[in-house]
Amino acid sequence: MQHIIQVDHTLWALISRLKGKELQTPSRSARFRITTVDANRVVIETGSENSQLALTRAAFQQTLAYLASNNHFGQAQAVEISSNHTYEKAGPLCRAARYRAEGKPGRTNITYILPILEQCQAVGIRSTTPNSTWLLP
Repeated sequence: MQHIIQVDHTLWALISRLKGKELQTPSRSARFRITTVDANRVVIETGSENSQLALTRAAFQQTLAYLASNNHFGQAQAVEISSNHTYEKAGPLCRAARYRAEGKPGRTNITYILPILEQCQAVGIRSTTPNSTWLLP
């Protein structure tokens, strides 16, 4: 079975096709829209006062790398998403997606990255509480 574990040209091309699409967060409680996709980031617009958030290509790679390196292959090996705006309260997947080389963690982004990866058939998401995710074959 082949799993998508790299943000390569093919995956980024699939993500690029989602421009203008409206998606929902894993809990299905909020909607967001993809407004821009360039070589290194995806810009989304959230429902909260039309605020924008840039999701880096590195954050997508860190998400896939975390899932692969911790053997979250298939629904039986799902991991809780455990997103939290407070870094110390966030689960390891949420923290992995927020990692920045300069040290200070980025904003919470896993709740936007996962639905985008789900649209590309890279991950599955269980939207019932507790929300969880896994790599798809």
